[in-house]
Amino acid sequence: MTIPTTPSARERRQIIDDFVGRAFAGVDPGAPGAHVAQGMRQLPADSPDEPGAEQAEAWAELARLVADESFGRRVRQMALAGAEAGERPSYDPAPVIEHAGGAVAAGVAPGSPEGRLILDQIVDAGMPAEERARLAAQVETFTDRRVERYWKLMGVLNGRAPFPSSAPAFEWFAAALRAHG
Repeated sequence: MTIPTTPSARERRQIIDDFVGRAFAGVDPGAPGAHVAQGMRQLPADSPDEPGAEQAEAWAELARLVADESFGRRVRQMALAGAEAGERPSYDPAPVIEHAGGAVAAGVAPGSPEGRLILDQIVDAGMPAEERARLAAQVETFTDRRVERYWKLMGVLNGRAPFPSSAPAFEWFAAALRAHG
């Protein structure tokens, strides 16, 4: 895909609409997770043709990201998995961010004995191995630093406050589930 170096606001919107359209092609708009497509399309209605420096940098990075075929395949994989899942995650993300995020910050290895204690604060210590493996696969499916970056860049373009990265916490969580399965 060729992206214009200085696209107009209309062209930027079309580039994002085309990307999201490809990623969610064939996904029933009423399917679980399909609402994410709307969020991925959100650009400000009054976006200027000449954005400020921060927005221009964010747009340039976003354009490279959506032009990356592997990124497009990854978002499509997530869209299809979300539509097929038909359910909410079987874990609460808040303790993952709190406890696994703390483990990442402290440098605790997911497979260590201390990692096991932290994991037990997130999920039931008695969770069967096959359930841990299923949950790890689910978390891995929906965790991608590039997708998180997409949301951060969209935040810049939409004037939203930045948010802390949570992908490392979810990566740690999935690794701990696998290590202690």
